Amino acid sequence: MRRKSVNILAYFVLAVMFCLTGCKDVKDIKVTSVEVESISARGLRSVDIFLKVGVDNPAKQVRVSEIEGSLVQSGKVIGKLAMDPFILAAKSSEIYNFKANVSLAQGAGFKDLMLLASPDGLDGCTVDVSAKAAYGKGAAMPVKMKDIPLKELLDKFDNENN
Repeated sequence: MRRKSVNILAYFVLAVMFCLTGCKDVKDIKVTSVEVESISARGLRSVDIFLKVGVDNPAKQVRVSEIEGSLVQSGKVIGKLAMDPFILAAKSSEIYNFKANVSLAQGAGFKDLMLLASPDGLDGCTVDVSAKAAYGKGAAMPVKMKDIPLKELLDKFDNENN
């Protein structure tokens, strides 16, 4: 179960990167690795997760802030994500330290999380992501993506890292 929840967070991070790569100037940004450094409980409904994420950025510097996401299962929001802002260095391939807070959404419970662990648990799951991104020295622009199938993110990440 722990591995599954860590993978889901990794897919949120991937969704943020996927969201950014929809922009013309940063199409070649790739997530090369995701490693969980630590997980720290914040009460019964929330955890802080510290990640090391490898990112290959052949484009301009990218500043990302106001990062939020939702995990939706069969139309019901079951999880929320908030990440600290970060900057991807221009024309670099680096390992970045990210901090994210993941919490159960209002009305969601342990049963909802257990459904994700079932063989077909990811079938009805989607991810919504929003952030503000600034490329180079430009002004920050809102970037939003809705209804990203979690299974597609999983397959994309697995294919790129095999």
